[in-house]
Amino acid sequence: MSTVGDGRLGMAADSERWRVLSLLCLAVVLSLTTWFSATAILPELKQELALGASAEAWLTNGVQVGFVIGALVASLVNLPDLVRLSRLMAAAALVAALANATLLFHPGPGGVIAARIVTGAALAGVYPPALKLVATWFARDRG
Repeated sequence: MSTVGDGRLGMAADSERWRVLSLLCLAVVLSLTTWFSATAILPELKQELALGASAEAWLTNGVQVGFVIGALVASLVNLPDLVRLSRLMAAAALVAALANATLLFHPGPGGVIAARIVTGAALAGVYPPALKLVATWFARDRG
């Protein structure tokens, strides 16, 4: 019986890991669209909320700051080892989507920036766990 982790893969397991990689890539790409979505609607947000130059910059910086905070917290509490990775990624993607959806309600400059920080923190529960899953499924042939 071949196993995934030790590098001895049979044909069925080999095709399964490529299927998993395809699903992971799709999930990560779709989840990370929330990272850039505020940039796509920045002219509308700027007009609706009368955003200043610094608030505009924080729409991008907030996601990055949130990602760093989320990654640090997840690593400090060892979250990827405590929660099943697929569930962690699904929950984090949902939180990112919900935080991003709050932009539709025009919560004001502070609320928009806070939503972007939450989006970034949630995405820290998507991307790093996806890399861990890829490393698990691809113990060899990672290049």
